[in-house]
Amino acid sequence: MSFDFGKLLGRGDASTKNDAVLKYNERRFYQMATFYGFTLLTYIASKIAYRGVISRRYNPTFYQHNHVPPKFNFYRDAMAAVTHATLLATSTFGMVGAGAFWYYDISSLREFTFRMKKFLGGDEAEKALKALPEDEETKQITSSLDDILSGKSDIFSTDEEIAKSKK
Repeated sequence: MSFDFGKLLGRGDASTKNDAVLKYNERRFYQMATFYGFTLLTYIASKIAYRGVISRRYNPTFYQHNHVPPKFNFYRDAMAAVTHATLLATSTFGMVGAGAFWYYDISSLREFTFRMKKFLGGDEAEKALKALPEDEETKQITSSLDDILSGKSDIFSTDEEIAKSKK
């Protein structure tokens, strides 16, 4: 006997859901998995950075002098610091980005640009600009570009050829 844990948790039978609901659930699961993946990567990067810092710490033993610094390599320490900082910064940025995309239900960068445009008021400004009447220069440039793209006008012909074609 097998149990359907989704039904047990109140999610309902998966066979009764239509394709749109199943695609939506799959998209949300992918967003959640991306966020948790970046979270795990951030945790691993923080552990690597912590161990790197701890390994460079100087703890003298009982009979060693504590006023004499140990031998170290500036280049190796700088490279380790840059590597650890890069790992932490990129993984944290990915986690924050994936979390924001999951929270706001954004699945692609294209959808993000559309939502930001709408949020910042660019959508209304674009509609207002389109509603404005065109001036004569704009109409002339638009018609000449349309002629060039449709093949009615040849931009590579000389003035003499144009004059001959008009006669």
